[in-house]
Amino acid sequence: MKLSAKALAWIAFWAVSIFWGTTFLAISIGVKSFPPFAMAAFRHTLAGAILLSFFLLRGYQLPPLKILKTYSFNGILMLAGGNGIISWGMQFVGSGLTALICALTPIWIVLINRLSGNKERINTLVIIGFLLCLIGQVVIFKDKVQLFDDPMFVWGLLAVVASNIFWAMGTIYSKNHQTGLSPLFGASIQMISGGLFLFIVAGLRGELQNLHPEREAVISLLYLVAFGSLLAYSAYMYVIKNLPATVVSTYAYINTLVAIILGWFWLHEALDFYTWVSVLFTISGVFLVSRNA
Repeated sequence: MKLSAKALAWIAFWAVSIFWGTTFLAISIGVKSFPPFAMAAFRHTLAGAILLSFFLLRGYQLPPLKILKTYSFNGILMLAGGNGIISWGMQFVGSGLTALICALTPIWIVLINRLSGNKERINTLVIIGFLLCLIGQVVIFKDKVQLFDDPMFVWGLLAVVASNIFWAMGTIYSKNHQTGLSPLFGASIQMISGGLFLFIVAGLRGELQNLHPEREAVISLLYLVAFGSLLAYSAYMYVIKNLPATVVSTYAYINTLVAIILGWFWLHEALDFYTWVSVLFTISGVFLVSRNA
């Protein structure tokens, strides 16, 4: 049975929601011994080269320069500005709290989407859905304010917030610049352009001169290449072309839940009553937004 475009979009949405939730842990482990911009550069360049090779071997031709520029700029916005900066910030901000901050990405996406002139509706139920999701995030992290005592934490926090804004800008830019190119083919160009830009940043910072990543960091990098970039990012490019921005933005809430569950399973963090309350609020909010957007 052949699936419809909408069904494929929803499958891609859940792939993004789940696998990107695991990348918070992978990045957190990786940046302990792998310089952040260098790790992000290797991640996206390798994934982009693999994906682009797949299409070229199947007979695809590189698109015209105008389209290349569109995807390259978007790759720099989302992968250098978004993923590169968040990798740096996660040296100082834990994976769970980073997931919480990233759960606010829908606010930026909706705001930038409205400022860009798009007329996708935002009705009362959608707003209630967003509020339920935000309440869920506040409940689960209500006892984490002491982390602000670390002076470097503030810089990491600002970096994560900045990365979310770049990511939201790239999401709306991509949605507003339809090219007719296969989303996966376009994703490969974005990955390579973003990865090469990150190599420049890493080089300027001196990160490429003393690379001695530990085994865990290398495993994290390979995981990020396979599941964070090749699978989830490619799926994300498909999702934003086929679902409303308000629906797409809710992936960030599910990412947070995945990160929390991984913290319980992998790092033996508590999974208490407040966690389940957060799950209830978040899932309810996602349901309202997806049904009414």
